[in-house]
Amino acid sequence: MKKISLLFLLTINTGAGCLMAQNVGINATGALPDPKAMLDISSTSSGLLIPRMTTAQRDAISSPPVGLQVFNLTTNTLDLYKAGRWEAVTLTAPTTNLVYVYSLADLPAPVGNAITLDATKMYVFSGIVNISPNYLNLNGANLRGTDPGKDGVLSTVSGAVLRSTAVSVFMANMVVLPASGSTKAYDFADATGSKYCNLFSGCSVVEAGVPSLGVGLVSGFQAITIAQNYWNCQDGLKVAGNVGKFCSTTNFIVGITAGAGIEFMPSLVINDIDLSNNYFIYAGQTGVKVNAGATIDRGRMTTNMFRGVSTYISGFDSYTPAWEMRQNTYIPNTRALASVYLNNNTTPTALSTVGTFYKIAGATTTVKQQRFVSTANRLTYTGKEGITAKVLIVAGAKSPATSSDFSIAIAKNGTVIPNPNGSMAAATNNQSFQVTLTTELDMVTGDYVEAFLRTNNGNATSLVVEELQFRVTD
Repeated sequence: MKKISLLFLLTINTGAGCLMAQNVGINATGALPDPKAMLDISSTSSGLLIPRMTTAQRDAISSPPVGLQVFNLTTNTLDLYKAGRWEAVTLTAPTTNLVYVYSLADLPAPVGNAITLDATKMYVFSGIVNISPNYLNLNGANLRGTDPGKDGVLSTVSGAVLRSTAVSVFMANMVVLPASGSTKAYDFADATGSKYCNLFSGCSVVEAGVPSLGVGLVSGFQAITIAQNYWNCQDGLKVAGNVGKFCSTTNFIVGITAGAGIEFMPSLVINDIDLSNNYFIYAGQTGVKVNAGATIDRGRMTTNMFRGVSTYISGFDSYTPAWEMRQNTYIPNTRALASVYLNNNTTPTALSTVGTFYKIAGATTTVKQQRFVSTANRLTYTGKEGITAKVLIVAGAKSPATSSDFSIAIAKNGTVIPNPNGSMAAATNNQSFQVTLTTELDMVTGDYVEAFLRTNNGNATSLVVEELQFRVTD
């Protein structure tokens, strides 16, 4: 039988008796209770059983004190009375989706060199974990480290160290070390167009002592965001497939010896590209390359820096219609500019009706056509962004008759803009003259402008514009 040990003070008053216990100990050994506990129960084979009752029985307790506890048989909950009511005590254990990885043993077992991660988990790497000769199938799981210079994964696998298909990718503060000549860091693909690829701060790729295949390939995805990362490897990142948006910002790219820092592949079909504040620092090779066949709706390069790179950009330039360039080292800012001229022209412009403008006739010669396409006395804007164009027309001719009077104007999309126009004073027969017009107008993709001429009196039915300067710029 178990013993009950009581330490007590016994006080006897006249007509009454009272048993006062300072501490109570219940155990099988006769040990004294802890002096700080009013009740000290010790056992290695039994538990504490509190009153059990239904909800109706619990609610029948009159004026329950705060802190009263019962086990509710109706709801199978531990109930506590507080704040004037009964409440069930939640006893669920805390859960976490974090998996800490210190070695290969902390990861799922490889199957055919593939370590398939749990899609519900975030794998936190501590130190460089060598998974050779295997690779990680991310499978929708997320990866991160704490120190991007010391936490990550190394492998000599043939192909990519990290791979995924048709799932979103998230990584931060984690280095990948491709450790053989047939190894690259990434192979992430999404053909659904609904997933995201986010390689955030500290996702470095650094070769482990031998040249590798480099950063690797990202194909597809609704959006690809690569920000504040460091790459030191033989080849850079390749982008392919159908992509919504690609953003690369504040990345530091060095060590490229056999490729480009960022390369857009022939299969790429993409809405938007945004490259800003990236550093391309290596000897020779190419900074950003767009391969023939890639379809890019809009591209933007802003404040990127190149040092030592032989070819800053390849396959496009500042005047490619889809691209906007601003403040990139060694690359001109984007500007729309077109210029054509007539010199010793002999083709007359027929002026059938007085006061009516007619397009100046003659085969113009093109000087510049940046974001414009020029044909005979027509400049068509091909840029993607709308511009406010500045127009200059200078026409030189000889008056065909005494008191001849002419004006020039600009026509947009075949319709003459009558004001402002450039006019001259009446000239004598065979007198040389020039007429100048400077104006501005708004242009969007496909708009075209032409130089037009009219006679202001009936003294001439045609005019040969021998010299013409026609220039449009943003």
